[in-house]
Amino acid sequence: MPDAVSNLPIEPVIQDTEVLASSISPVLFGGMVMIIILSNHAVFSEIVQWIHIHFTMPIRDKKGPWMARPFLYLTMVLILTSHLVDIVIWAYALVWSGLVKNISQALYFSGSTYTTLGYGEDIMPPAWNAITAVIALSGMFCIAWTTSVLMSIITVFHPHRLKAPKEKPDA
Repeated sequence: MPDAVSNLPIEPVIQDTEVLASSISPVLFGGMVMIIILSNHAVFSEIVQWIHIHFTMPIRDKKGPWMARPFLYLTMVLILTSHLVDIVIWAYALVWSGLVKNISQALYFSGSTYTTLGYGEDIMPPAWNAITAVIALSGMFCIAWTTSVLMSIITVFHPHRLKAPKEKPDA
């Protein structure tokens, strides 16, 4: 004789993260994560500038640009790391909110969207498609930001390029 409980329909269990995704607007969610992303980028930029001022410049002035290059490469690694951390923050925010079910899918989606490559499908629920644009916008902004920081640091190694060219007298 079958148990009466086993004949009851199985109701899906609502996860806490699904409640969050259904109770917050995509714009608010995207804005909150964007503030975290920009704060992360600000911290990494400050570290890069600190390394540049306290290590790269003094070594370049005392021992020459070739001796200071390892610190330039360190700043490049930190800049790359800041972008990878941004992608991980987006991925965990998507999983935590219940918008994406597993971290590997969230990392792939966040990475391809952050870099604006856009591989794969848009996995967001229809009401949350705007998050895709917010992730791409954060990636474009942060990449532009770190490009400007990197270019300002690299100019230290090429001071001869900063000088205005001498004018040739007319013959």
